[in-house]
Amino acid sequence: MFSYTLPCGGFRTLTKLTGTGISFDPPVYEQRYCAAIQILEDARWVKEIKKVTEFGCAEMRFFQLMRRIETIENILQVDIDHDTLKAHLSRTNPLVSDYMKQRVAPLRVQVLLGSVADASEELRNTDAVIALELIEHVYEDVLAKIPVNIFGFMQPKIVIFSTPNADFNTIFTRFNPLLPNGFRHHDHKFEWTREEFKSWCLGITEKYTNYMFSLLGVGDPPEGEEAVGHVSQIALFVRKDILGLPLAEPLERQPTPDSIMSAYKTLHVVDFPFYKDNRTPEEKIWTEVENQLYQCTKDDDNYDTERYAYKLSLDELTRRLSYLGATRELLAKLLEQHKKIVENDFVLIEENDGEESSDWADPVYEQNEGNEVMQPNKEDENWDV
Repeated sequence: MFSYTLPCGGFRTLTKLTGTGISFDPPVYEQRYCAAIQILEDARWVKEIKKVTEFGCAEMRFFQLMRRIETIENILQVDIDHDTLKAHLSRTNPLVSDYMKQRVAPLRVQVLLGSVADASEELRNTDAVIALELIEHVYEDVLAKIPVNIFGFMQPKIVIFSTPNADFNTIFTRFNPLLPNGFRHHDHKFEWTREEFKSWCLGITEKYTNYMFSLLGVGDPPEGEEAVGHVSQIALFVRKDILGLPLAEPLERQPTPDSIMSAYKTLHVVDFPFYKDNRTPEEKIWTEVENQLYQCTKDDDNYDTERYAYKLSLDELTRRLSYLGATRELLAKLLEQHKKIVENDFVLIEENDGEESSDWADPVYEQNEGNEVMQPNKEDENWDV
């Protein structure tokens, strides 16, 4: 095991226990989504997470948050419920705003009909696996195959599981009994205590020694009831090389059994629009040089009354554009090519330069689209809302 805290230090939540029930603000499913997004965006591995597979995606609500991570280039939405996938395929299509404000990197989304227990060629090269509130819905034979497929065949960099915490049920049963099957939801095949979940995770890392795991949770217990833990427990598995540790075993490409080579059925594939900048590095730098020179003319402190021109230090210009790889020598070369005046290591911008250049218009910034608010539908598990 290893110790892990969310990159942003978690988030503010409120659990309210009254004489008639218990409530969570925000709802537990939103807390779970936020935790998973924070994990995906962890600076230690976010740039290495290009392909994400979500098992048990159902109505594809988590996808609406995941798609906004610009570094992700391929998302697989996998579920065994054909009707649910077909009914919600449109949720994976780009919005009008995606065409107005395009991504900076490509994004391909594939909706696949298949089981978390089955290996398939589409799963290869997955960097992150998401399985939120999934494992409690499968029978023992399927549960036994999940680690084999994910940690043996796929071998992703990170894996996120979440499942209900049975220890918390003592709070729920104060107000309402569990369902006839003894669980929170009619389709649950089991609900694990924290010790049982930890034992399952330990079994995985003992067999697949390239991985370590950490346990956390969402849905805080009420004050004074901390002993029951969180409503929903989360396990984060991370491959050791991602943590800067040596692998216990070399990563090897695992063969896909011929019997399940076509186990998954593709229902939908969509490519999101993205902006491809075809400018050369020097062209990108020069565009920023022009912007910096223009901004210089907006500050009267930069005006030289003797030269009747605005002045910008070449050293300062180099510092501002260093993020683009600009050097002092390169900037001097570009300024000479574009016939800009440089005297005593200062760039001079004469007053008529700003009037003649049509390129120096005030930049227009697009407003980001607001966050979508996702509401649970009537088929969601009641305890989760």
